[in-house]
Amino acid sequence: MSHFNVTSLYGVVCAVVNFVLLVVYYLVNINLLVEWYTSVLALIVTAAFLFAGTVAARNAQEGSFSFGQAWMASMTVAFVAQFLGAALTVLLYEIIAPELPSLLEQMTLEKTREMMEGFGMSADLLKMQMREIKEAMKEAYTVKGLTLNAAGGMLMWAIVSLIVAAVTRRNLNSEFA
Repeated sequence: MSHFNVTSLYGVVCAVVNFVLLVVYYLVNINLLVEWYTSVLALIVTAAFLFAGTVAARNAQEGSFSFGQAWMASMTVAFVAQFLGAALTVLLYEIIAPELPSLLEQMTLEKTREMMEGFGMSADLLKMQMREIKEAMKEAYTVKGLTLNAAGGMLMWAIVSLIVAAVTRRNLNSEFA
């Protein structure tokens, strides 16, 4: 069970690193928060911590890890990172910068409008789509929305963890191998 301590620590560090990046974006240029590449960077950071945490847990188990153990280790990193990250983001949105959710909603809607106009969407269809998107975004920056997003993200990380487990598993050599 000691590998759960290792993987939990990697999950905590991952959440803190992603939160620090979020705060830096906020302080440097708030527009960075709605750029696609900031989300991609957060995904890359998390995937790197999944690999590193799983390898560290495997090493804590004397170098052997079955596929199931590797998957559970990776999922532990993901779970801790997702839900601690959501809690830290709630802290940002509720305490540190309570004006940020409404700003992000406006910026996201504007960026979405520009993208749809770039695709040549008709004015009527654009208006209808923007109304639907605005309605869907109402809870996106709330505690409930962030928690649901973290839970939904776990489905994606479960698939990524399958890949991590396949790459990082290592069975002890047997005389028949």
